[in-house]
Amino acid sequence: MLLALAGALFGFTGCLNSSAPKLGAVSGKVFDSNGHILQGAKVEIYGADHIVLTDELGRYYIGSVEPGAKRVVATWNGRSVIVNVEIPRGATLENTDITFTTVDQLPPIISDVSVAAVAETYSVITWKTDEPADSVIDYATGPIGLGTFTMKYTDSALVFDHVATLSHLIPNVIWHFRVRSRDYFANEGVSSEYQFSTPGGAPPEVPLDFALSAPSEMERVKATWRSFIATDSDLKGYNLYRSDSRSGPFARVNADPIPLAADASGTVATFTTYTDGGLKIGWKYYYYLKAVDIAMNESAPTNTLSIVTPGSLAENRVWKAVESPYILQGDLRVRGGAILTVEPGVEVKFSTKDSLPDSNGATMSELIVQGALMAVGNPENRIIFTSAETFPKKGCWGGLKFLSTIEPENQLKYITLLFADTGVRSEGSAPAIENSEFGLCVVGLDIGLSTALNPRYNVVRDCDIGLVSANSNIRNNLFIDNQVGAALLGADSFEHNTVDCLVGLEVPFGTPVIKNNIISYIGNGQGLYGINQTATTATPTISYNDIFGFAIPTNGLTVATGPGNIASDPLFLGGMPYDYHLQTVAAGYASDSPCLTAGENQVQQGRYGP
Repeated sequence: MLLALAGALFGFTGCLNSSAPKLGAVSGKVFDSNGHILQGAKVEIYGADHIVLTDELGRYYIGSVEPGAKRVVATWNGRSVIVNVEIPRGATLENTDITFTTVDQLPPIISDVSVAAVAETYSVITWKTDEPADSVIDYATGPIGLGTFTMKYTDSALVFDHVATLSHLIPNVIWHFRVRSRDYFANEGVSSEYQFSTPGGAPPEVPLDFALSAPSEMERVKATWRSFIATDSDLKGYNLYRSDSRSGPFARVNADPIPLAADASGTVATFTTYTDGGLKIGWKYYYYLKAVDIAMNESAPTNTLSIVTPGSLAENRVWKAVESPYILQGDLRVRGGAILTVEPGVEVKFSTKDSLPDSNGATMSELIVQGALMAVGNPENRIIFTSAETFPKKGCWGGLKFLSTIEPENQLKYITLLFADTGVRSEGSAPAIENSEFGLCVVGLDIGLSTALNPRYNVVRDCDIGLVSANSNIRNNLFIDNQVGAALLGADSFEHNTVDCLVGLEVPFGTPVIKNNIISYIGNGQGLYGINQTATTATPTISYNDIFGFAIPTNGLTVATGPGNIASDPLFLGGMPYDYHLQTVAAGYASDSPCLTAGENQVQQGRYGP
C-alpha cells in the first residue's frame, strides 16, 4: 500500500518537472515625442513570430512570450525604436510604452518670392522659408501657363533665406519659373509660377582712345585702348578686327573676347594692350575695335586705323592707289630678289622717329632698296614720297636709298619727293630717275657713289644741295632755288640743264664737261658764284653756257673756260608760278631769248634744249 502510494506520488511529481515553463506577455502604448498616439504602428518581439499593430488608442498586446530578456521593436513610417524588457513567467509586463521622436510631415512654407535682379543673360531669384530647406528652381522660356520646365537650378544648402542666380540666359526672352524647397525630412514646398523678361541687350559703349603703336617688332602690331567704361557693368571684353583692304572684309583677330587689363592688385587698369602677330612685311593693315558684353552684344566700331608693317621685305609687294596713303613709322628694306611696286597716285609718308631701325638705315625712317623699287607714275597721277609729320620741314625723314642693286625694275618716274634728308641716295646702283620732282631736302639727289646714271627731265628745288654726282650724264633738268645747284665730283656730263640757284655749280674734283646750260640767278640782287671750282685738282670743261646774274660768274678755275660762253639775261617767260621756258618774238614778246641759238651748233641752251 505504501509502495503504491509512493509510486503514485513519484509519477505525479515527475509529470510536474517535465512540463514547459509558464509563458508571459507584454503590453503598452506607442506615442510620438509630442504625446500623440500612433495607430497602426507595428510591434514585435525581435526574433520571434509575435507581430501586432497598435489600435486606435495606440495600444498593443503580445502574449505567449517565453519569459526572460527580450527586445520589443516598434516600427513607424520606416523608422524603428527598440526597447529591452524582462518578460515575467506566467504574467504580463504592462505599461511598456514606446516613444518615437516627432516625425515632421509638414512642407516648408515658401514666401516672398522675388526677381531681385535681371540682365541680358542672368536673373537673381530670392525667397524665404519658415524652416531650413534647400533651393530648387524649375524654369523655361515662355510665359506662365505653359506647364513645362526644361531647366533646373539646385542648391542643397539648408537655409531660411534663398538667393539663386540663373545664368546663361538669352536676351530679350520671357521666362517662367517656380521655386521648390525641401526640409530635412524631405517634405517639399512648391511655389506658384512667376515670370520675368531678360532685356533686349543694349550694346556697350564704343571703346575710347583706340590707337596703334608704332611697330617695334617685325610682323607684329600693338593696339591699345582705354579699358574701363564705368557705365557698362556687364562689359565682358573687346573684339579686335583686321582687314588688309580699306573696303574689307574685316575678320576678328581674337578667338575669345580680350579681357580688361588689371594691375597687380586686381584693379582694372587704365589701358588694355593687345598684340596682333603673324603679319606680312610692307603690308597695309586696317583695324577697328568693338566692346562686347556678357550677352555677346557688340558696340559700334571705333574709327578705323591703318598701319604699314616695316621690316625686311623678302617677297614682291604692290602698294595700291586705292589703299593710299602708306605711312611708314620704321625702316622698310626691300631685299635682293624682291620688287616693291608703287602704283600711280600713291602717297607714301615717312615718320621722323624710326620705330624699327634697319642695320643699313639712318636714324629716321626710310626706304632701303637692295632688290627693286618700281615707282612709275604719270603726269596726271604722280607718286608722292613725303613726310608724315604734321608740320614737316627740310630733312625730317631719311629718303630713298639704293644699295648695290642694278635691277632694271628700279625706276623713279613721275614721282614727287619732299622733306627728306637725302631724297635719293644711290650707292653702286642704277635707278632710272626721270620726270620727277625733288624739293625741300638737305640733298635732293646723291648719286656720287654710282656711275653712268642718267637723271633727266627732273626738277630739283629748295634744297641745300640739289645734286651730288660723279660720272653720270645729267641732262635736261631744272635746278631751282637751291643753295648749290649741283656738285660735280667726277667725269660727269652736265648738259642742257637750267640752273637758278645762289651757287650754280661746285666742282671740287674730277673732269666734268659742262655744256649748253643756262646757269643764272633770277632773284633779288646777284647770286654768289656761277661755277665755283673749290680745288685745283678739278679740271672742268666749260663751254656754250649762259652764265648770268652772279657776282663772280666763274671762280677758282685753273684753266680757261671753253668757247661759246655768254653772260646774257636768258629772258625766261617768268610769271607766277615761274616759267623757265624762253621768250620768243613769235609768242608776242619784244625779242627772242639770246639762249635760243647760243648752244653748240646753234642749238637752244638749257632745260628745254634738245
